[in-house]
Amino acid sequence: KLLSFSEELRQHYELYQLLLFHFQEKNSDHFFDLIEQEIATVNPIFQTVFKTFLKDKDKVLNALELPYSNAKLEATNNLIKVIKRNAFGFRNFENFKKRILIALNIKKERTKFVLSRC
Repeated sequence: KLLSFSEELRQHYELYQLLLFHFQEKNSDHFFDLIEQEIATVNPIFQTVFKTFLKDKDKVLNALELPYSNAKLEATNNLIKVIKRNAFGFRNFENFKKRILIALNIKKERTKFVLSRC
């Protein structure tokens, strides 16, 4: 309904959805072809974003084509910072460490008791 108020808004929204589709499908050729095709006709804000994508094309291609990501590591770092901020400083580092392990649902493996055969 909101898109019916402005034809320009609707066109930009459809362009955004199409770019998002190509990005999620990891179709880099169509993604960059669409950017190069539409860069002259879109809103200046979109033009700035498109120029950034074209300037960093090699990085975007790596993100689309390679299976590597540091998202899990960044999420873990963010969780630790949130725990640290909410705790106002733990007195004991071991308690801080335990709180992080609980939040990450990491179970510490216990060493098994082994009888020696002496």
